[in-house]
Amino acid sequence: MSIYNEDELVAPAWINKEFLEKVLSKYENNENVEVIKFDMSPASVKGDHYASIMFRCRVNYRFAQNASPVKRSLIIKTLPMEEGMKREMLMESRLFETEIAMYSEMLPKIEKILADCGEPTKLCADLIYHSLDPHKVIIFEDLCELGYNTIRNRFLTDEEIKAVFRKVARLHAVSYMLGHSEESEMVTKYQDGFLNSSMPMVEQMINDGINHFTEMLSKHQDLAIYHEKITAMKGELSRKCKNLYRAYTLNQGLGDIFVIIHGDFHLKNMMFKFSKKNKMEDLIMVDFQGSCYAPANIDMLYSQVMMMSSEMRMDRNEYMLYYFEEFLRILKKIQFKGEYPLYSDFQMANLKYRHFVIFLIASFLPMIAILALTPAEEQNDINLAKLLEDPNAKGQLYEAPAFVEEIRKIMPILLREGYLD
Repeated sequence: MSIYNEDELVAPAWINKEFLEKVLSKYENNENVEVIKFDMSPASVKGDHYASIMFRCRVNYRFAQNASPVKRSLIIKTLPMEEGMKREMLMESRLFETEIAMYSEMLPKIEKILADCGEPTKLCADLIYHSLDPHKVIIFEDLCELGYNTIRNRFLTDEEIKAVFRKVARLHAVSYMLGHSEESEMVTKYQDGFLNSSMPMVEQMINDGINHFTEMLSKHQDLAIYHEKITAMKGELSRKCKNLYRAYTLNQGLGDIFVIIHGDFHLKNMMFKFSKKNKMEDLIMVDFQGSCYAPANIDMLYSQVMMMSSEMRMDRNEYMLYYFEEFLRILKKIQFKGEYPLYSDFQMANLKYRHFVIFLIASFLPMIAILALTPAEEQNDINLAKLLEDPNAKGQLYEAPAFVEEIRKIMPILLREGYLD
């Protein structure tokens, strides 16, 4: 079987010579663009993403009949053409609208503020083109051509994950400042977060995850106390998680550290650049479809479950402090004049939103062992869409020895810290 997603093996017919000439004419600000040839291929492998289809387009074009050709590699992100749950979810959502706004408005604004204060930062790929009609489509520069790649088959090193936290701290800090400025509407308008959605799939994901998790706990006598605790939390799980994403509106902007969150903050949404001596030089976040103005804790709790190795997870508070100190450093660098949040506020919010931690562990941690540590050539039979959409398929992951052992490690800590109340 192919290492690529089935819906990315053949590009939509509307991505043709005429479409590419339209895109490049607008990007180059030149009406005389002529596409000489182009080649389409999948832009990612199975397990890398779900909420879109993505293609790499290598295109040769010129501006006049005898002009030298220009070569460019584009990443084209759009909706699947085949009818099904995935297409239906994406059609009903505002994921593309959010991502277009982030790449065209929010992220360039934050990059400029950082550059002006002496902290030049590339937060994202350059935007080439976007449209919502007649097709939802976003086109980016190809980060692979600039030397960036996804890390596969392993977790991050200490140096790498600290670099991730430095980068996201910049996104959080500048958006925190903007949220307390006269331009606050620029950030507060982002309210379409992942669990903010009314789509049936979201509720199903929450329910399926917690049901499988409690069933697994019930099968192991040494986990009985956790089964009792999680069962007691189960009835409030969906409401509490959704209220976290609605916190700005529900609490009138008070009581939390509100920032623009990435919203899907996991390893597959990071691309890293290494030198020839294998020293990390930079990283860039991708996929801002789930970004919204919400408590910073969402990204950071996400990272603990979705990005850290088991060993790192034991030291997660040290990494959270590292992130928060960078967050405060950037606030000072951009000369924020308001009241600075406290680390104790951040940590207490983690506990306040403990139901979200249980959701992440119950719904996503079982997949991490497969997707993060399985070599690409062995992922041919892994169908991410099926794992997300079919509760029976996903249920098989919960008895994986690696997952059960991780639960034996993390649950006693969560119990002692009050996360299971």
